[in-house]
Amino acid sequence: MSLSILRGLLQGYTKSLLQEGVVNDQFNEIMIGEANHVVQLIETYIADVERILSEILRHEENEKIDLHKLTPLAREIEDKSTRIGAELVKVACYNVIKACDENNHQNFSRSLMLLKKDFGSSKNKLASFAQMEQRIIRLEKSQSPASTSQSPK
Repeated sequence: MSLSILRGLLQGYTKSLLQEGVVNDQFNEIMIGEANHVVQLIETYIADVERILSEILRHEENEKIDLHKLTPLAREIEDKSTRIGAELVKVACYNVIKACDENNHQNFSRSLMLLKKDFGSSKNKLASFAQMEQRIIRLEKSQSPASTSQSPK
């Protein structure tokens, strides 16, 4: 597949992510940067949120836990989502944070379930974006003058 076609596909995919509300304009700002850096940001975001969600989930079943103690973890996901432009996850964090602040276990469980769902969906779409970006990077490297001049003749 040609580089221009891949770039067009990535641009269209990004537009669909914006239209679906998965990402916001902050994501477009991040995309202006160097492609390898963008991929690294996405991979780091996914790993960080998975780690934080895992920690929150460890406490989900404990009815005796003071949910106020989980507010900083939910805010950390919200902050990371805001920085990368993961709008769907950022919005889902609002209700988790509210339930934690109110120490409302029932709302917390419902909100956490929605956050897990929205993160799972966003994670898959962001990972697909990163894979497309990596494919473009590899194709660019294979077509660069340095790689063609060093190939055996």
